[in-house]
Amino acid sequence: MRLPAILLSAATAALLSSCATRTEFTPEKSQTTVGMPAKLSDRESSYISQVDGSLRNQGYLPVRHGTGDMQLDFGISEGPINTDTSIRLSEGRTTVAEGEGRAAGAPLIGRDKVAERSFTRAFEAFEASLPNASAAGQHHAEEQGEQEYVY
Repeated sequence: MRLPAILLSAATAALLSSCATRTEFTPEKSQTTVGMPAKLSDRESSYISQVDGSLRNQGYLPVRHGTGDMQLDFGISEGPINTDTSIRLSEGRTTVAEGEGRAAGAPLIGRDKVAERSFTRAFEAFEASLPNASAAGQHHAEEQGEQEYVY
């Protein structure tokens, strides 16, 4: 009776220690994920699909309401005259791609067109600076390879 209990406790201890030393599984050809912003205004929601499409075209995998290998910051700030748009893709503290846009118009008149011009300027700059995901993924993999695992 005592031998099976000892074997069971030894097996449990071995399993628990092996779980503590495992590293996260990442497939070799996995896509670089991008955490998308969770809260968007109505105006931002109308434009986020274009940013999403651009990321997908470059090989990134946008993750809704979550965190990824990279993080997207997207905002449209509307004032009485100016509308500013900011799109920034970052990996940790490093900015990978960004675009800024500003447009102005008469107060309360044609605000949709002003916001569209601001977004278009920011989006064009963002797309021009956006690297292909494979290039960004190689940089991410190199950083992962340099990390030291402690057992």
